[in-house]
Amino acid sequence: MGCSSINLNTAAASIRFALATPTETNKKAQRGCSFPVIPQRQRPRACRFFCGDFRSPFAPNAIPSHSLIVSNEALNVMISGAPASGKGTQCHLITNKYGLVHVAAGDLLRAEIATGSQNGKRAKQYMEKGQLVPDEIVVMMVKDRLLKPDSKENGWLLDGYPRSLSQATALKEFGFEPDIFLLLEVSEDVLVERVVGRRLDPVTGKIYHLKYTPPETEEIAARLTQRFDDTEEKVKLRLNTHHQNVESVLSLYKHITVKINGNVSKEEVFAQIDSALTSLVEHRDAASGSVAA
Repeated sequence: MGCSSINLNTAAASIRFALATPTETNKKAQRGCSFPVIPQRQRPRACRFFCGDFRSPFAPNAIPSHSLIVSNEALNVMISGAPASGKGTQCHLITNKYGLVHVAAGDLLRAEIATGSQNGKRAKQYMEKGQLVPDEIVVMMVKDRLLKPDSKENGWLLDGYPRSLSQATALKEFGFEPDIFLLLEVSEDVLVERVVGRRLDPVTGKIYHLKYTPPETEEIAARLTQRFDDTEEKVKLRLNTHHQNVESVLSLYKHITVKINGNVSKEEVFAQIDSALTSLVEHRDAASGSVAA
């Protein structure tokens, strides 16, 4: 079965087909169902259904509609992007549509420390000394998260990790390999402008940008703060480190890397990502169907 997007009514009808008797199913199929009718003894394992709240990326006032993405196997994705590349926004859009489990190493680290897990306690010892947490600890955190039932069942979106060849190699040795590696490419001048213009409201925690999303009132504007490293000099150093890390990781994932133009609007960026993921799922499910046949 290929991957397709259908509305909830169609999906519900299709689920009822699977529960109906062979005769009843065949009759209903003749009334216009687009799904192939497979005899019970030949039917492959149950498909997974990904629910999402969809909005047309090119219609800002579009009414939300609910759809289902049908796929036979979990989709595993890695995404990489420089600071201010819009990676966080795209991760939200991807997980919303494809139902993947969002896994970010930084979030995992904070959660493990907060819960007092063994890995969290080890990581905290390094952080309290002002030292970087060793790769082996972070890799173990990521491994444990990817082994959880929801990650195995729904698929995962690994956000900004691995950041080095050693991390990527460790994940591969644990048996974790992505189906696709998404690389957000944004020109340096755009990245610098995005970073230097960022401001934080210490009261609400909301992020503003002096040019793109300015504060609503003068009162808010007066209390905004800037991160100490959100300067042109420091951001260029961070970008240089990012590019070096990405180059080393790409040596392992070059054959599955899809480069995304991140210089355009977030809607256009997601349209590129959505197209790549949809094509991947359709191609894989078609190949799976051919083997089953």
